[in-house]
Amino acid sequence: MESAKGRGLWRFLWAVSVFLSLALGQVFPQGGGRYLYSDGTQQELLPTQEGYRLRYWKEGRVFREDRLKGGAEGLFLLGVGLPEGYFPFTPPLLLYPSRLDLGLSWGGSARFRGQRVALSARVEGIEGVRVKAGAFNAYRVRVAYTTEKGGTDLKELFWVPGLGVVAYRTGEDWVELLRLPQALTPRQGP
Repeated sequence: MESAKGRGLWRFLWAVSVFLSLALGQVFPQGGGRYLYSDGTQQELLPTQEGYRLRYWKEGRVFREDRLKGGAEGLFLLGVGLPEGYFPFTPPLLLYPSRLDLGLSWGGSARFRGQRVALSARVEGIEGVRVKAGAFNAYRVRVAYTTEKGGTDLKELFWVPGLGVVAYRTGEDWVELLRLPQALTPRQGP
C-alpha cells in the first residue's frame, strides 16, 4: 500500500510533467479566445492562416493589433497595427522560443517605425500564481524592450503554456486575468 506522502510525490511529479510537456507545445489556445484583464483591457486572439492576430480593446475600441506567427523556433511578432496604420518589425522579433527552460535567455532587434527596437527576455522561475481567473503554475519571464531613442519598457510576465499571460507586473502595477478565455464566436466587438 502506497503512503499518502508517496501519492503526493507522484501527483506532484505528474503535474510537473504535464506542465513541462505543455511548455513544448502550443503558446496560446489553438482556437483563440477572449481575455479580460484587471486594467480593463480585453484581448481577442484570432487564429489566421499566418498564425494569430491579437487585438487589444479598451472602452469599446481596438487600440492595437499584434500579428503573430509560430514556427519551429517559436512565436514571432511580425508587426503591430495601431490607429495610424500597420507597422512591421524587420526582421520579426522572437517573443517566445519553442521550448522554455529555467534560466533560458533570448533576444533580438528589429527596425520598427523608423528606429531600432531590442527585446531581451529571461525565464526567471516557475512558480504558482493566483489570479481572479484561478491558480496556475506559470513561467515567470522578465522582458525588456528598449529603443535606440532611449525608451524602455520592462515587464515581469506570468505565462502559462497553452493559455498565455495570466498576469504581469510593470513597475508597481499588477495586472491579472479575470477569467479564463472564452471561446470565440462571431461578433462585432468585445
